[in-house]
Amino acid sequence: MLLETLATKAVEYFALQVSGGALQKLGADAKDYLQKLVGVIYSHFAGRQEIQEAIQNPAALKAAIIKEAPNNVAFREELESVVSKLIEIEGNQNSGTVNQVSTGSGSNINAPQNTGNIAGGNQYFRG
Repeated sequence: MLLETLATKAVEYFALQVSGGALQKLGADAKDYLQKLVGVIYSHFAGRQEIQEAIQNPAALKAAIIKEAPNNVAFREELESVVSKLIEIEGNQNSGTVNQVSTGSGSNINAPQNTGNIAGGNQYFRG
C-alpha cells in the first residue's frame, strides 16, 4: 500500500475511533481492529503533540506517520495490516446490493416507460 494512502486511512480510522464515530460507520466487525489501530498509533507516538492534536489537526498525525513509517518497518507492517483489514471491512459494509425481480403476477409495469431490464425476455409486451 502506498505510504500516503496508508497514512490517510490510518488517521481517518484513528480519528473516527477516538471521536466515537467509527462503530457507526464501520460496524461492530471493526471494533477489535479499530482498538488495535489506536494502540499501534498511541504506542508509537506516545506523548507526542501529534497525538494530542489528532482530532483537530489530522494532517499533523498523517505527516508524522509518513515521516516515521519508512524508518520503522515493524510499525509500518503492523499499521498496514490493521488498515488493510479496516479497508476490507469498510468495503464489505458499503457493498450491499439490492436486486428487485418482478415475476409479472400482481405487478403493474408500464413497459414503454421502463428504462431498466425486465428479467425473462422482451421488455415490450402487452397484457
